[in-house]
Amino acid sequence: MGVLREEEFETFLKRRVSTMNGLLIHGSDSAAVSMLARRVISGFGDISQIDIAQAKSAPGGFMDQMLSLSLLGDRQLLFVEGVDETCLKFLEPAFSQTSLCNFVLMTSDNLGKSSKLRAAAEVSNLFACLAIYEEDTAALRERARKLLAIEGLSWTPAAEDLFFDSVGQQRTIVSTEIEKLVIYARGQKSVGPEDVSAICGDVAGFEIDELVDAVLSGDLESADRIFQALGSEQTRFFPLFALHLTRLQQMRSEMDEGGTVENVLRNARPPIFFKRKSVFASQLRALTLEDVVAIQEAVQTAVLQSRKLGDLSGSINSRAILAITRQCRSKLSA
Repeated sequence: MGVLREEEFETFLKRRVSTMNGLLIHGSDSAAVSMLARRVISGFGDISQIDIAQAKSAPGGFMDQMLSLSLLGDRQLLFVEGVDETCLKFLEPAFSQTSLCNFVLMTSDNLGKSSKLRAAAEVSNLFACLAIYEEDTAALRERARKLLAIEGLSWTPAAEDLFFDSVGQQRTIVSTEIEKLVIYARGQKSVGPEDVSAICGDVAGFEIDELVDAVLSGDLESADRIFQALGSEQTRFFPLFALHLTRLQQMRSEMDEGGTVENVLRNARPPIFFKRKSVFASQLRALTLEDVVAIQEAVQTAVLQSRKLGDLSGSINSRAILAITRQCRSKLSA
C-alpha cells in the first residue's frame, strides 16, 4: 500500500487492516505513535509481542509465526515494539509476502528518508508506513478546529483558549478531549466555554492505564470502579495489560542482570512518556520477575476462559482483575 497519511488512519483501521499484512508507525512524537499503536492493537484478540533479540537470532522463527494462520480464521497480531535498521534482517521476508498472513505492527522512533526499513515498508504491497511528527501550538489548534468541523461544530469566543488551558498541548490528550467534546455537543452548532468546563478533564473518563496502575498497586476499590466505568471498552483491557506486563518483564529482567531502575527507564525503547516514568519505577521496585510472570499467567488464563465462555466473559474478567489486584496488594503489604 505504501505511505499512509495520518488522516487516513481511521479508514485504514476500518477497511484495510483485514486485507493488509502490517503497519509501521514511526515518528518523533512517541506518545502519538504509542496511542495509534494501541488503536490497532485494540482491534485484535490474539496478540504476541516479539522479542527483537530472539527474532534477529532466529529470523525463521519470526516468519513461522507470521505465516501460521489459525485454523479458525482469526489473525494474530505480532507487535514489534521499537524497531530499528537492524530489524530488517528478520522483517525483510515479511515485506515481500504476497499472500495474507498474520498482521505485523511495528513502532519506531523517527526513521529518515534514507532508512532502508522505512523504504521496505513503503514499497511493500501489503504493508503501510505511517509517519507521526510533533505539532506546534498553531498546528494543534488547527487540528482541533478540523476535528470539530467534521462534526459541524466550531468554537465560540473564549472556548478555544479555555480548552487548551484545560488540557494542555499534548496531541494525544487534545485528540481524546476533542472526541469527548464532540459527543457531548452533538446536535449543537458550536462549542462554548460551558461545554469545555462541563466535559474536559472529567475524572469519570478513565483510561486503560489507570486500570493497569490500580491493579498493579493493589488498589481493589479503584480497580473495580474503573473496570466497571470502562463499559464497552472492557474488552480492550487484557490485550493492552498483557503488553504492559511484557514490557515490565523485559525491564525487570534487565534489572536482575544488574541494571538500575533509572538506567532501565532511561534506555527504554520506545521511550516511556515522562509522566509514566514514576509509575513504571514503582511497579519495577515492587514486583519481582516471578511476580510479573505469575500475573501474565493469570491474564492468559482469564483470556482463554472468557473466549470459551463468551456469555460469562464480563464476570470472568472482573474476577480475574480483582484476584490479580489482591495478589499485588498482598505483595506490597508483605
